[in-house]
Amino acid sequence: MNKKPLFLLLATLLASPAFAGIVVDGNLADWGVKRTGTASDWTPGAGIHYTIEDQTGSAGIRLYPGYGGQAYDAEALYATILGNTLYIALASGHNPLTINAPASNTYGPGDFAIDFGKDGTYDAGINIKYKTSATTTEAFGVTGGVYKNPTWAYGLWDTAGNYNPGNPDRRDPTSLLAGTQVGTATVAYTTVGANNYGQYKTDLHYFYELSVDTSVLKTAGWDGRSAFNIHWTENCGNDSIVADPAVHVPEPASLALLSLGLVGVAGSRRRKLQT
Repeated sequence: MNKKPLFLLLATLLASPAFAGIVVDGNLADWGVKRTGTASDWTPGAGIHYTIEDQTGSAGIRLYPGYGGQAYDAEALYATILGNTLYIALASGHNPLTINAPASNTYGPGDFAIDFGKDGTYDAGINIKYKTSATTTEAFGVTGGVYKNPTWAYGLWDTAGNYNPGNPDRRDPTSLLAGTQVGTATVAYTTVGANNYGQYKTDLHYFYELSVDTSVLKTAGWDGRSAFNIHWTENCGNDSIVADPAVHVPEPASLALLSLGLVGVAGSRRRKLQT
C-alpha cells in the first residue's frame, strides 16, 4: 500500500484551519485572501466560511438594498472558529474613518451584529466606534466592546429596497445604541485604501479583522453549539453582508487519538527503516 510519509501528514495537518494561525492586524493574507487583481482573490483558504459580493461603480450604482457605489460596498465577509476563538474578517470599499454626518449625506461604519440561532434576532454586537467629526466619535460604548441585549439602529431602506427611513428593514441592524457589555474583542482595521484586489483593479478596499473568545459569546447568549450569523453594514444600510463561521474545535479525545496515530505512523516508519 502506498502510504503518505510522516512529514507530509504533519504538513497537511498543520496547514488545516484547526492548526492555522490568524493574526488580527488588518492583513487578510493569513485568511488566504490574495492580491493578484483577479476575481478569485476574495476566496479564502479551506475551512473558512465566507460571503463574497464585490461590486463597483459610481455613487449612483445600486448596491441592494441602497446606493453608494464603491465607497459603500460590502465586498466579502469571513468567519471561522479556531480553538476557543472566533475570528471575523471584512473587506469593504467603505473607509472606517468616514464621518457619520447624515445631514451631509455621509455615513460611518456600523457594528458587527451576531444572530445566535439564525432566527433573525441579533442577540449580540461588537462595537466599532464611528467618527462624528474629525476629532470626535459616537457616544455609545468602547471600541471592540461585546454587548448582549442590544438596542439597534437601522438604515435608510425598507424590505423592498426602497428609501424609507421611517420603516427600515429590521434584518439589517447598523449600530448599537445600547446594551450590556460582557467582554471585549480585539479589533484592527486599515484606513488606507488598497487596490489590485478582485476583478476591479482600481477600486480601493479596506479591511477589518476581529477576534473574540467563545466564552464571551456564551456570556452573550450563545449555547456553544448552535449555528449563528454575523452581519455588517454601514449606518445608512446601503450594502449589507452576512456570513456564518465554520467551527474547528478539536475535542481533547480527538487530539489524543491524533497523537497516538502520529506515534503509530512514526513507529511504523522506524520499523521499515530497520528491516
